[in-house]
Amino acid sequence: MTMMDAAIVCWDIKFHYFNPRPSQVDPSIKTLTGVPNFPAYVSGHSVFSAAAAEILGYLVPANATKYRGMAQDAANSRLIGGIHFRTDCEVGMSVGAKVGDHAILRAQNDGAN
Repeated sequence: MTMMDAAIVCWDIKFHYFNPRPSQVDPSIKTLTGVPNFPAYVSGHSVFSAAAAEILGYLVPANATKYRGMAQDAANSRLIGGIHFRTDCEVGMSVGAKVGDHAILRAQNDGAN
């Protein structure tokens, strides 16, 4: 459910702002993977990874730091690969964490009823 919420939020942001990718701003930037055919802002990998990290960290608290580190690695891979600007990834991580936190809060409140 959280991943679906992350997808909805991510694509809503992407098509609201419709920001270009680095290679669309500077054609000298080349990627090894090609360029996805949808807007850059926010990074989907960052949103999904951060949301998953929050859920997994809640379920397995001993590994929460590890999961967040893995999410950051996913975000960094998009930056290093030239697919996203830093802001795409940073905001994506923040949005994803908020989606995950919201899901946790909702589950806790539903369990209290």
